[in-house]
Amino acid sequence: MASPGNGQSPGDAPSPGNPSLLPADSISSGSSFDDATYPIDESLRDYPFHFNRRYHKYKEGSYPFPNDDQEQERMDTQFNLIKQAQGNRLFFAPVQNARNVLDVGTGTGIWCIALADSELFPQAQITGIDLSPTQNEDCVPENVYFELQDCTDTDWARELGSLDFVYAQSLFGSLRSYSQFLITARKYLVPGSGWIECCELDIKPRCDDSSMPGAESESESDQDGETSPQQTNQPGPRYQPSNRTRPQQRDYAFKTFAELLHDGSEKQGRPIRIAKKLRKWMIAAGYVDVQVVTTKIPIGSWPKDKRLKTIGRNWAKLVSDTLPAASYKTFNDTLGMSRDEIEVFLAEVRQSLRDRSVHAYMKNYTVYGRRPSADEERAMGRMAPPPPPTTGRLPSRQPAVT
Repeated sequence: MASPGNGQSPGDAPSPGNPSLLPADSISSGSSFDDATYPIDESLRDYPFHFNRRYHKYKEGSYPFPNDDQEQERMDTQFNLIKQAQGNRLFFAPVQNARNVLDVGTGTGIWCIALADSELFPQAQITGIDLSPTQNEDCVPENVYFELQDCTDTDWARELGSLDFVYAQSLFGSLRSYSQFLITARKYLVPGSGWIECCELDIKPRCDDSSMPGAESESESDQDGETSPQQTNQPGPRYQPSNRTRPQQRDYAFKTFAELLHDGSEKQGRPIRIAKKLRKWMIAAGYVDVQVVTTKIPIGSWPKDKRLKTIGRNWAKLVSDTLPAASYKTFNDTLGMSRDEIEVFLAEVRQSLRDRSVHAYMKNYTVYGRRPSADEERAMGRMAPPPPPTTGRLPSRQPAVT
């Protein structure tokens, strides 16, 4: 069994027809792309807006959440709070001497920068990929790079078996097939020593006492990603726009919000409640030494422990600030709710988040696994994954500014 890691913090050839990959001067990167990548075309910053919130342009519509300054600040706050709840660890996988690290869905690039600043892997090239070129290039460590790239592509435009560590956080609601993402990532990990780690939140609120009616307690819920025959992908009770009613006095409105968001994401084909299934998907994708770390994150300042009280207070504010970004597009597009309906409902949800009598929490799942060596794969009776088609495609890269 693998021991815990020491992540403690201190396409196509460029052409005018492919605007994201227009030719430009080479950028020295030490990468496997013959030291050549291409800058972002400015047309990809002509962002669309919905309810006055800004969304990504590249592969427009494939990511349901905003990418504006407000959302970037929220994402950074979420990252920091999850890190605090996990004992200030940047990762758990037992990665050693990594030289090539990839952060998938990097957002603002905060994890890449924190990893570089930690000097845990001083020789590593750390690359963050995302659909939005919104990373702040000021004061970025010299070994950090950002690329415009879609992780749902099966060709990641880099050498197979070249990555020592692939990290992903908060991809829930973004992927049509998380399991396919894991399969693709495995091809690019170093056989025998390459690790992947996925940090995903289950937004369904839980409660270990009777303070939240209808809540699942720890004993009633799944056990760290194990899926029993009763816990399948079959749809459960759902809220439909035609039969929505105002929550009763004792309803916990945030629980209703989480169920509606789950409904909407399922209809979009990008499920949001995927955290519990990561372990099963990772094993099915051919990883070994798969481990799960779960962390309870309180909603509100109800815990007696001072550290958890502070985390919970800040987490409730974060969730409250997240409500519009999470719901505007999904609730409007898939559930048929008007903006006024959404705003009235969100007011009830915010009120529920301030209720200290409800001892609610969310559960975060960090799941990591290793790509087996060729000998291990043969022993497992598994063939090595076939290489992707050769396209000669280079990703669009934003160089770090020093």
